[in-house]
Amino acid sequence: MAGWLSAAFAHQQAGRAAEAERVCRLILSVDPGHAQTLHLLGLLEHQRGRSETAIVRIRAAIARDGRVAAFHHNLGNILKPLDPAEAQKCYERALALAPDSVDTLYNLGNTCHELGQPERAIGCFERALRLRPDATELHNNLGMALQDLGRLDEAIACYRKALALRPDAPATLDNLAAALRGQGDLAAAQASYEQALALAPGRVESHIGLGVVSRESGRPEEAAAHYRRALALAPDHPEARNNLAVVLVDLDRPEEAAGHYRQVLAQQPNRAETHNNLGIALERQGGYAEAIACYDRALILAPDYAEAHFNRAHALLATERFDEGWREYEWRFAVARYERGFDRPLWSGEPLAGQTILIHAEQGFGDTLQFVRYIAAVTGCGGRVVLEAPQPLVRLLRTTAGILDVVAAGDPLPDFDCHCPLLSLPRVFNTGLATIPAAVPYLSLPAETSAAWAGRIATAPGLRVGVAWSGSLVGVVDRRPIDLRLLQPLSQIPGVSWFSLQVGEQSRDLALLDRPDIADLSPWLTDFAETAAAVCHLDLVISIDTSVAHLAGALGRPTWILLPYNADWRWLGQREDSPWYPTARLFRQQRPGDWAGVIGALGAALAPLGG
Repeated sequence: MAGWLSAAFAHQQAGRAAEAERVCRLILSVDPGHAQTLHLLGLLEHQRGRSETAIVRIRAAIARDGRVAAFHHNLGNILKPLDPAEAQKCYERALALAPDSVDTLYNLGNTCHELGQPERAIGCFERALRLRPDATELHNNLGMALQDLGRLDEAIACYRKALALRPDAPATLDNLAAALRGQGDLAAAQASYEQALALAPGRVESHIGLGVVSRESGRPEEAAAHYRRALALAPDHPEARNNLAVVLVDLDRPEEAAGHYRQVLAQQPNRAETHNNLGIALERQGGYAEAIACYDRALILAPDYAEAHFNRAHALLATERFDEGWREYEWRFAVARYERGFDRPLWSGEPLAGQTILIHAEQGFGDTLQFVRYIAAVTGCGGRVVLEAPQPLVRLLRTTAGILDVVAAGDPLPDFDCHCPLLSLPRVFNTGLATIPAAVPYLSLPAETSAAWAGRIATAPGLRVGVAWSGSLVGVVDRRPIDLRLLQPLSQIPGVSWFSLQVGEQSRDLALLDRPDIADLSPWLTDFAETAAAVCHLDLVISIDTSVAHLAGALGRPTWILLPYNADWRWLGQREDSPWYPTARLFRQQRPGDWAGVIGALGAALAPLGG
């Protein structure tokens, strides 16, 4: 019997599977329960693609003799692609019988990693490395498990050890690049991806990685080129196609992006992320109903998908479905990981009866300026309101009627009985289109603002117009600056004096103009109180969707707002007015990127006011 078994093993090792199987069956005809033969025959069955039969054979071998570690280990190898949890149990039994098996520790570690158990995987890999410290795959895979836990410094150290042992490993270079990107070192990540491609020019994963780095570095065209190279190598690669579509949305090409998302969904119809992304692309084209349907499909597949809920909120609010939209808007906290951890209850609108309530601003300057209007309603519920807000807004917001105090974000807070995020107040007060608290002004000038504003602005001849052309890119909403030079033709309208309300680096754009037609006020715009003083000395404010527009609207000043084709939800459908700001007039792009058309319409409206 031993001779026959040795012959069977020899045939198997020489690649003569049919001969090996014939000998195994001969042995089993004599001894049907021969464990080693059942195990070998199981391996042969697996090699021939008959995995279910292989599992039966090896289980029979274990039933006959369960003390052989190799039986359990090999059963785990066969089960791993079919049932990782069962494979894990097999590896654990093998390890109990052979505690120093590096192969079993390696496979168990990989299985734990696959099952979302990175801590257990780390234990296996570290134990295996103590037995075999020069195993490059162990260093690499330990790095992957550490990276899953956010332990990026340790992960990078592991990848570097693996590369010191084997420098020509493109997969490890990709892993190192991903960890470096996670640390924000985009230049080093790019270099690592490029090194991987130098070793393996056709490596799709490296092209995708370079695309991600390029996009995060603010180079969307370059990112698109990398994703297209990846698709040229692997036309059916869903990740490359999905990422290309994301970049096309960045580049204001949502229709093209939607086509790619639909191709991904043809391959992976149950991919919630792609349904969400398709919704974004459709919303960028003004297709709110279709976008909501996409978000709905994403949420059927993943009910707790925070980003899809949040995007759905934007689409609902933009289409004036306020009741459902405000509820969905609460998912913003899950998207932004905004958790203050207060040990006081969250206020839901009940009578306050003299209690102190903390209202805390959690988004940008413009959001705070827009929604601070609700403070009066909170005081109407009997509350003593303390508002926490960014420092540049503090002086101005202290003019809010009924407010007890304004605390700068980061400063110590006074005692309070309950709290509420500022942008949750529309939901608390069941705001609908007809019940928006639209009375303006609801902000006023602090008494201590500089008296010098009258001299800076009021003595200018004609219509005094302030302008702001820059904001920031927030989520899928386009608040990027417009090119100031597009506005220069407006300076030829007679009877208008122009003033720049722009602060920060974008104020330097004034140097791009052929003639100094705009007076630069930025040196004196030290906070929003001073900007408010400037606005109150102007006859008109023209701004893109940024904090200056909200400030002018809150002060009840005439305000013209330049909006992209995909305007933020708060400006609603295709209206030219705003229920939030009665003194505002909206000028919208009629197609993506068409600022020239917007400025032409604005100039036609402005010309009769000059002179």
